[in-house]
Amino acid sequence: MIEVTKYDKSGKESGKAELSSEIFDVTPNYQAVKEYLILQLANRRKANPLTKSRNQSRGGGAKPWRQKGTGRARAGSSRSPLWVGGAVAHGPDGRNYKKSMPKKVRRLAMRSMLTDKVRGGALTVIEDLDFSSPKTKDALDIIKNIGGEKTLFIQGDRIDNLELSMRNISNCKVLLYKNINPHDIINFSKVVLLEGAVAKIEEMIK
Repeated sequence: MIEVTKYDKSGKESGKAELSSEIFDVTPNYQAVKEYLILQLANRRKANPLTKSRNQSRGGGAKPWRQKGTGRARAGSSRSPLWVGGAVAHGPDGRNYKKSMPKKVRRLAMRSMLTDKVRGGALTVIEDLDFSSPKTKDALDIIKNIGGEKTLFIQGDRIDNLELSMRNISNCKVLLYKNINPHDIINFSKVVLLEGAVAKIEEMIK
C-alpha cells in the first residue's frame, strides 16, 4: 500500500489515505501513455468527407468528341474535373482517424499516469462531498484549501450538486470514475479522488 494526503469535507487535511501499490505505485510506461493520449485525441477527430477522383467516377469512358476538327477544346472524358458533373481534383479522401488499443495497454497507461501524479504529490483523496444544494462558494473554499490551481475531481457515484457547484469554476472539472482519461489527468495539475471512487478505480484498472 502507498499513502497520500487525505482531506475532510471542508478541504482540511485529516490524515493519510491508503492506495493500492498495484495501481498507484508501478513502473511508469511513458510510451503507453503517449499512445493512449494520441488515441484519445485521434478519436475526437471527424472522418474526412469522401469525394471521387476521375478514376473512381462512373462513366466517362468514351471520348466526348473527336480530337480535331470540331473547333472545341480537346476532351478525353466527361468525368474531367473541368466538367459539370465531373470528378473532384485533389478533394478530401474520406480518411478516418479512429484508432484502437488493447485494454491491457490502456490500463497500463492509466496506472502509469496515476503513479506519476502520486510521486509528484499531485494526487490526493477527499471524503465524499455531499452538497445539499449547489454552492459554488463552498466548492471554491475546498479548492483553495486543497491548494490546486487546475483541479480534477473524480467521483465514484454521480453527485449532481457537486457538478453544479463546480461547473462555473475555471480550471476545475468533475468526472465520474469510469470517464477518467489521459488528456484530463495530464492537463490538470491536481487530481482529487473522492473516497468512494478509490475502490472503483482500483477495480477498473487493476
